[in-house]
Amino acid sequence: MKNKEKINSITLAAIFAAIYIIMSAISIFIPVLDAIILVIMPIFATYYAARYSFKEVLIFNIATILLCFLVTVSDPFFAVLYIFPTLVVGDVFGLLYKTKVPYYTSYFVLSITFLLTNIFSFYLTNVIYEIDLLKEIFNNEGFSKYFSLSFLLIFSMIESFVCQKMVTNELKKFHLEVKVEESIPTYYYPLCILLGLSCVGFYFVWTNLYLCLFALFLFIASFSIYRLFKNAKQKYLLAIIFLLVIFMGAIPLISFKKYDLVPMIIIGIVILLQIVYLCKIMYNYKKEAQK
Repeated sequence: MKNKEKINSITLAAIFAAIYIIMSAISIFIPVLDAIILVIMPIFATYYAARYSFKEVLIFNIATILLCFLVTVSDPFFAVLYIFPTLVVGDVFGLLYKTKVPYYTSYFVLSITFLLTNIFSFYLTNVIYEIDLLKEIFNNEGFSKYFSLSFLLIFSMIESFVCQKMVTNELKKFHLEVKVEESIPTYYYPLCILLGLSCVGFYFVWTNLYLCLFALFLFIASFSIYRLFKNAKQKYLLAIIFLLVIFMGAIPLISFKKYDLVPMIIIGIVILLQIVYLCKIMYNYKKEAQK
């Protein structure tokens, strides 16, 4: 049985590696496929990582990168800039499936993974080819200086959403399903508080990272804000407040960093909301323990 499983893993690794090689070869002639590779290709690495051991996954990754490097030798950094990130994302996603990490937690981890791989690819492109992709896209040095990380975060979250939807649907065919949280996990609230405090700390150190963390903080906080909105009686009033929060959060972007202290007001209010929910949870735990 073990020999059969080993043969299956080798066969599957060969098939998936061949798909990576074919896509890499085509991408050399059709550059637009680069973006498709970053979103679609993690599906294969995810499935392989979800089924097989760390050793087999490591061998598959090394073999795939080396083979893709040989195929794209005319552009030797292609395998590093495009293939390597998809394998990392796939490995992380597969590990999340294997360890049965719930859906929303999985999405958060996957978004951070995409962010790190995108930072790796974008900044390595700048080092190797001396091309600042964000500067080329937006033709604005100020944007690249203050909002590049925020842009990469939002882009990574969109990538993560599309990738997770596609991967989840495909893996269902192989009887691999992910559990969806029925309620907001307890760790979410202290994480949100810590992230908010980190925003305040990085404001005095690095504005780019401060605004990126604020965008991430606002995204994570949206779950508790939605919970507040769902349970509230005055929904119209809360809707107006929520729209006002979004507008205030966008002020630094609209005014080009001029009012970058404005998000601090939102951070303070939202942190208080997380503390209230956390105290309520702790009180409920204590009450249940006394029964």
